Amino acid sequence: MKKIILILTVLVLMAGTTQSQDQPVSLGFTPSSYYTFSWNTTFTMGDFNKWVGNASPAGFDLGGRYFIKGGLVAGFNIMWQRVSQSYGYQTYYGDDGSAITSTNYRFTWMVPFQGVIAYHFIPDKMVSPYIGLGIGGDYMEHHLLVQEYDLYKTRWDFSLTPEIGALVKFGSYSSWGALVAFNYKYTTNKIEFKNNWTSKNLQMLNLKVGLVLIVR
Repeated sequence: MKKIILILTVLVLMAGTTQSQDQPVSLGFTPSSYYTFSWNTTFTMGDFNKWVGNASPAGFDLGGRYFIKGGLVAGFNIMWQRVSQSYGYQTYYGDDGSAITSTNYRFTWMVPFQGVIAYHFIPDKMVSPYIGLGIGGDYMEHHLLVQEYDLYKTRWDFSLTPEIGALVKFGSYSSWGALVAFNYKYTTNKIEFKNNWTSKNLQMLNLKVGLVLIVR
């Protein structure tokens, strides 16, 4: 995971440095806003990783960004993500004192809503690296399936998501481009099944790859 973060950081910095040195081709127009659709891969961390250890490619992200001044943008993100994993025989203890030993299946699905502020270092160039921060809330459902029983908890939380990435335009006058980004997400959400599982402050890493619609 550390290698992935390092590689992405280096690529973003190299893109910015290369453009500064080589005086890259500018866009044929000045963008006023852009909209993104991204495919997300989630890597759980900490207690969240103990709950579900698998990386999950089941996620997507819709976003909009509006240029305020220079490279400063503000906007929104709406996401859907799901992580899941099957586990071998374990004993589940019910609230009434009963116990069931069986395989179990755990999954969490999330619907985050965040306001975003970001800064593009060279917004009028073909490759535009940026840093950003998302702040908002998440709706999460945590499910524990034991035999025919589906035990679940639903929670709302506060979340914070710093992100680095880059927009790559497909041409000087093209309204389309690609997005590559990596972020760390911290939430106040928790997983709590009495007598069985308790975790809080869930954390994850997300790799985003998608398309961008650029508006003049």
